[in-house]
Amino acid sequence: MKYDKDVQTYERKMYASTLSVLAENSSKGAYLKTDRNTTQTYADVMLNINKYFADNTLNLTATVGASLQDLTHKEESFGGGLKILPNLFTFSNIDPAGKLTYEQDNYHDRTNSIFATVSLGYKSMAYIDASVRNDWISALAGTDNSSILYPSVGASVLFNEIFHANSRVLSLAKLRVSYSEVGNAPERFRAITTYPLSGGLNTSTYFPAVDLQPERTKSWEVGVNLSFFQNKLTLDVTGYLSKTVNQLFSPDITSTTGYTKLYVNAGEVQNKGIEAALGFKQNLGPVHWQTNVLWSLNRNRVNQLLPEYTNDKLGVTVKLDQLDVYQLGGAKQMLTVGGTMGDIYVNTMRTDEQGHIWVNSMTGALETDRNNWVKAGTSNPDYTLSWRNNFEWKGISLGFMINARVGGIGISATQAVMDYYGVSEDSAVARNNGGVNVNGYKIDAQKWYQTVGGNGANYIGSMYVYSMTNVRLGELTLGYDIPIQKWCKWIKGLNVSFVGRNLWMLYSEAPFDPESTASTGTYNQGFDYFMQPSLRSLGFSVKVTF
Repeated sequence: MKYDKDVQTYERKMYASTLSVLAENSSKGAYLKTDRNTTQTYADVMLNINKYFADNTLNLTATVGASLQDLTHKEESFGGGLKILPNLFTFSNIDPAGKLTYEQDNYHDRTNSIFATVSLGYKSMAYIDASVRNDWISALAGTDNSSILYPSVGASVLFNEIFHANSRVLSLAKLRVSYSEVGNAPERFRAITTYPLSGGLNTSTYFPAVDLQPERTKSWEVGVNLSFFQNKLTLDVTGYLSKTVNQLFSPDITSTTGYTKLYVNAGEVQNKGIEAALGFKQNLGPVHWQTNVLWSLNRNRVNQLLPEYTNDKLGVTVKLDQLDVYQLGGAKQMLTVGGTMGDIYVNTMRTDEQGHIWVNSMTGALETDRNNWVKAGTSNPDYTLSWRNNFEWKGISLGFMINARVGGIGISATQAVMDYYGVSEDSAVARNNGGVNVNGYKIDAQKWYQTVGGNGANYIGSMYVYSMTNVRLGELTLGYDIPIQKWCKWIKGLNVSFVGRNLWMLYSEAPFDPESTASTGTYNQGFDYFMQPSLRSLGFSVKVTF
């Protein structure tokens, strides 16, 4: 059993020098205090079985059990602009007539589960594994589906054991196949009609979805593991295909029904890909060398969004062929049937019949086409590559890893803002060159950048598309095993090492780190808007073994 309690107090103090738009329009500053209280309880009980049968030719390993997860969260916030004394951050100094922040967020989640796993092996040659888990989740209470069942099954065969092929050339030949399903419950309260209450009762709400289905991901995987020359050369290859169905959509509906939204299960997203790892180790004279290359590729596709659906109780029909999921000024992510979950669309400049940027020949004026959205590409990479090496010699070890991401595009709203205000390197170069080349002619730098740039909301996205391809020195380690036993017999080992990560960007076209992200959410990947700069870390460690 495990019990965690987390209590946080967060204070935001905005002094009198803060811009009034950030300080709730108060020239004396603003104050916000938030208290969070979260408790989590986890308990489980398990029974394990490990038994050999039939003269030790069959081995059975099994586990059955049950678990409980309970989460309670309480959060309260209050704040506003200061009224009487500048920089006195107390509730009594908050202006009650100004803009106030007062929020409460309380919820209680619980999941009850039973599970079982079984593994059956035959003479260390073949194995069959299966598992099943059933969760009763509080978010599904009140729906027609109160639980989620997760089954999985897999098999693996060691051909080198079956054919007694443990030769000097082939050390291991393993084939594995598996199928699994996982589920994801909808957000809490979706099966219950709720009404927002903030400064008054808001009657806008959603239709209670009692027929909700849990989101499900069905995955198939096949892989092979090969080892040659007494494990000097290894090759692991895995191919996979997964489909996620029953995503939750919330299209708007006419308010004459008494509701403003309707929750519907629909959609299908497919992922398929290959992962391959190649390893090799060899002695180069007195130096032991080990190298590994990891290559991965993933292809994502939206097979279905929301086909035509009619709710008989409300008498409304909804349908979604495309869905805007994130927008930042002149760029947005949009889901379309046949596209990917990383597709980025941008607006453009006005062009003529030949595709040239339109410039008024009399005034030199430029025109934008902000409502013309075109697909610029996807933020997803074509593939990723990682190469790790390690060298050891007389207690000294040196290792490094180079990472590469190839393909994909990103948008930099940061660059657009800097261009707009003339503080970017590109705008400085354009001023020094007498303007920007457009259709073979010079356009005044200020006119150009204050047309295509913007304050983060009105820039032209097609002018700020960058390749996300990058190559970097991801890690460097240098260590030494000090022969401590020469002086101290009761210490078995002493290692000192230096570790550096994200040390050197070898190649990148984007004006931001393509691996940085402003959010851990599903969307807005590939968008840069004054993100924190990526960090280089340097560390030193000492490891003692007794």
